[in-house]
Amino acid sequence: MTAGTGTATGIDPGPPPPAPDDVTGPSLRARTDLRFAVLVAAVLASSVVAFSVVWAALPSAERLSQRQVSPCLARIDPATAWITDALDRANTRTAMANACERPYIRHEIGWIAAGIAAEVAVALLLYALHPWWPRTGRRPAGRLRLPRWSGKVRLSGDENADVLKELDALADRAGLSRSPLWLVDPYATTAGGRAYGLPGRPRVCLDVGLLIRYDLDLAGFRAVVRHELAHHHHRDVGRTYLTIALWRSFVATALAPCVLLSLYPGEKPAYRMVALAVLSATAYLARNTILRTRELHADALAHTWDADRSALPRVVSGLPWPPVRTAWRWLPAAWLRRVARIGTHPSPERRLEAMTDPAQRLRTGVWETAGLGLLAGLALDNLSLLTGNATERFATVGLTLLALPYGVVLAVALASAPNASNPSRRSNAARDVLLLPAALTAGVVGSRAFSLVAADVTVMAPTLGQYAVFGIVNLALLVQLALWVRSVRRRRTPTGPGAARGPRTGTLVVTAAVVWGPLLALWHARAWDPSTLTTSPLHAVPAVGRTIGWYAALTGRLADAAFYLPLAFARATPLLPTGLVLVWAVPLMSAGRRRGFLAPSQGVGRALAVGAAAGLAAVVAGIALPYAARGALPPEVRRASGPSAVSEALSFPVVHAQTYLAVAALFQAAAAAGTVLVCRRQRPVLVPLAVTVTAVLGTLGFYVSRGTSRCVAVTDLAAGVCGPRAFLPDADTAVHLHEVVAWGVVAAVPAGLLGAAVAALSGSRRRRPGSMAETAHVDTPRRRSVLLAPALGLPAVLLLAGAAAGIPDDYPVWRATPVAASPPPLNGRGASASSDRKNDPCLLGTWRVSAARQRLRVEGSPLWLTGGGGTWTFRPDGTLVVDHGENFSEAATLNGRPVVLHATGSVSVHFLTADGVIGYYGETVRRPGELTVRLGGTYLVRQELTAGFTPDHYTCTERAVRLSPPSSATGSSYEMTLTRLP
Repeated sequence: MTAGTGTATGIDPGPPPPAPDDVTGPSLRARTDLRFAVLVAAVLASSVVAFSVVWAALPSAERLSQRQVSPCLARIDPATAWITDALDRANTRTAMANACERPYIRHEIGWIAAGIAAEVAVALLLYALHPWWPRTGRRPAGRLRLPRWSGKVRLSGDENADVLKELDALADRAGLSRSPLWLVDPYATTAGGRAYGLPGRPRVCLDVGLLIRYDLDLAGFRAVVRHELAHHHHRDVGRTYLTIALWRSFVATALAPCVLLSLYPGEKPAYRMVALAVLSATAYLARNTILRTRELHADALAHTWDADRSALPRVVSGLPWPPVRTAWRWLPAAWLRRVARIGTHPSPERRLEAMTDPAQRLRTGVWETAGLGLLAGLALDNLSLLTGNATERFATVGLTLLALPYGVVLAVALASAPNASNPSRRSNAARDVLLLPAALTAGVVGSRAFSLVAADVTVMAPTLGQYAVFGIVNLALLVQLALWVRSVRRRRTPTGPGAARGPRTGTLVVTAAVVWGPLLALWHARAWDPSTLTTSPLHAVPAVGRTIGWYAALTGRLADAAFYLPLAFARATPLLPTGLVLVWAVPLMSAGRRRGFLAPSQGVGRALAVGAAAGLAAVVAGIALPYAARGALPPEVRRASGPSAVSEALSFPVVHAQTYLAVAALFQAAAAAGTVLVCRRQRPVLVPLAVTVTAVLGTLGFYVSRGTSRCVAVTDLAAGVCGPRAFLPDADTAVHLHEVVAWGVVAAVPAGLLGAAVAALSGSRRRRPGSMAETAHVDTPRRRSVLLAPALGLPAVLLLAGAAAGIPDDYPVWRATPVAASPPPLNGRGASASSDRKNDPCLLGTWRVSAARQRLRVEGSPLWLTGGGGTWTFRPDGTLVVDHGENFSEAATLNGRPVVLHATGSVSVHFLTADGVIGYYGETVRRPGELTVRLGGTYLVRQELTAGFTPDHYTCTERAVRLSPPSSATGSSYEMTLTRLP
């Protein structure tokens, strides 16, 4: 506690308030520690980027880049020109680029590690010297022995024996294992003090004005000393000064060099300066928030040590507010009050509230929550680039693991935020459920825009739409968490003796971290590639039936959902099934443990009934789906297999399976909405229960639908496949369970919110106090509750077993991408790099495509398309220009209808030749065009022209060049004849 100069507020502390027990101490200490950890992580993560900037500016880094990395990267495209598969070629190029950059990354990591070590060493040195930080002014004249570099005097001597005795007695009653070293600041005329010191050597410095108060106001003297001793009792002194030392070390060792380098012209230097300013301001404000909370914590504890509970409120009410600093005297009074709110000490009113109501210290402010999200996001984003470079082929796993602590921090922060709120009060609902998640989301989204990595790497900057998608999904996850936390905490609100029925706060927070933390981490990890947030990697079409408009549209929409990468990665984990069980099992098991049985008043029976009804309806829909397909689609569309003209084509069985998944998701959404409508309380707990039951039955319905389709011969599979075994689960049951749960959870969230809105508008939540719905638990027989145990246990066990059984199938999604070999053609010579090797001179010149034919499968039927048009120009510098013009086309006839392939535009590519094979690399589009495939008047394929080439085998004569596949293993059939133009 310190006092400054200024006008006292004159607050009346009122009569002595009661001294509540400090039951919030452990929770507040944990929350403060979490914020300290996030602040330290943000500073260290920002140091990584700052030291990377310094490393890139070093001459040694420039030499390494020019002499080793750049030449190695230049050899990648020629070396992979002979790989026929486009995906294998891309993966191989990525692996080779990682190998080229590996020496640079290793040197960079070493430099960063050395910088971080130096920064930590400076921070530890500053922390070790912090007892000498305050008051380093001139030494007074006289015979006093003063510590070097300090203006503080050790309190000793016979004349101060009574004061020392009083101080030691207060320290003993505070529970300190060792009495502090008592010092006096002879230059401070205020009546405050300061707690500091190294571990095992606590110190308390008293202002000389406080010693005068000892004779005039002993109770006030004791109150101030108790406040300083409370800091040592909470053991927050060391963490406070260590954090301050780390920040000062960061400014000196990392921030200052980065700022100096940013002043030189470069790519968006202003952007980097803004990012540095945002980081500095956010860290400074977060530090002050923690220090204000620390002061409130000390006030509340010191207040409980006072017998009459009146001294500390009286002292606090007399403190000047706002505390006027000499440097800020020129500011108007209104601005001084605003500045004081973000300072290191809370206002006297706030401190008095903390003494009378200690629980309000746990109330998290909206701005504090936004700052926490911003700091956590900055820490994560600033580490992402280095982590991705260091993990190379395992970047997906590395970035997800990096984001896991971030997700846990957000989940824990939001789960513990409403601890000070009374969940029974509706006035807190909007704040807990909407404002806090929105503030946390705003901070996280802001960190994506203002991180140092975003300032330096602008290639993958999200668009406004991608920012919106990222924020909306993040907000949806946090709102679900807030609703669940508030619902569970309402069950913990005591309504009478022994009425606490919910899980303890620690169990609640741990469950939130386990369920929502990994989901937030997965979403943020996928957001590092913002294009995956708004696009699907597979623009699918049906293998047969693209002329049927509604069927083609249905196939495309289902494929967009099935192959949406964030959902695909979430589906390839046991998180969703496990989390779906935990969010209802933990509260209900806790209720059963505390009350001895599960109370039907919680709506468990109703939720089970709604989930079972929706699940059975999904099974019935699965039986009807094959009959609907047989009536709506012709037999040629319902073929079970067969290649197609494009790789993105989906066969009918795949479309049928995805259609059932969508139907099952709709019934899970119906279960969520129905549970909200029929259950009045504990909706965020009971809705997952209903969705769990529906998901289990829906997975069974998947096999019922598949067996029915075989029995009614929907597809062209061989006869005899119908039988009991056709309806039994197979080895892919866990995979299908994961899919049903993933689709269902996504559909159930908006359906549950919509159902809650309908229930609120219809007035279904209005019940008379004391009605049967309110008091059913009083008269319900115990045996009815016991029957619920197997009904709850069976779906939980099945879902958890499916989650565990699906882990082997999830592994291929996360493992490192295999790298294809890149052999040179035929004779094993390195055809990629030699500077003295030249391309076949026979190819040089301009050629017209006189004849072209390729084999495609259109609507399930193989066709040879023939045609020609366009020119190919092979240049001596190794560049090939392919100009389709406006007349390149190939055509055939299918069942009397014309099939036409047409291409426009032009592309250029580098080419290499060796042993009768042409390899291509460095493709670019010179003039935009279009590639189309039409069946009659219907477009089967219509897309922009892309520059994609695969190696060709060629034979060249004076007047003609013949191109064909390099080997039969490519799986493609085509021939092209080029005729030389004069």
